[in-house]
Amino acid sequence: MREAIGGTWLFQIVIVFILLFTGYMCMSINHSKAYNVKSEILEIIERYNGIDLSSDINGESEALTEIIGNMQVNSYRTTGRCPQDLKDADNNVVGHYVGFNREGKFDSTNPTVCIARVDVGSKDNTNQVVQELPSMSYYRVVVFYQLDLPIFQDLFMFSLKGDTKILSVSR
Repeated sequence: MREAIGGTWLFQIVIVFILLFTGYMCMSINHSKAYNVKSEILEIIERYNGIDLSSDINGESEALTEIIGNMQVNSYRTTGRCPQDLKDADNNVVGHYVGFNREGKFDSTNPTVCIARVDVGSKDNTNQVVQELPSMSYYRVVVFYQLDLPIFQDLFMFSLKGDTKILSVSR
């Protein structure tokens, strides 16, 4: 009887380690996929010298079309919630996130990617636009990944953030 109980405990320990290893592998794969998608999105935004988020809400720009095509090629399906507005050190709002779904349409409830534009370098100390300086901005991209175990499904949601280099954009 003692050997049967000892075998059960050993079997349970093996199952726990298999679940932990599987969870770690799933999370590593999902993180790697999200990191690659984020890097590609940043590269596309830099190549097109930015995205006009106010007019791209309908998903009709070339840059957004390429971003959505990249997500579909990489089978990126994870959705999440866009973070709150971007704030600077003085707690002033400097950027608003715009979320897009896999079809490239504006989606504020369940987006696959969130993009925010942050203007820098064209305002003086009184927050007035200085016409002599070029309009500079960078973009922050947020993508999501999750810990997805086969039995327990979605346990935890994580996000990856990345910034483009500072781009000179037209006013």
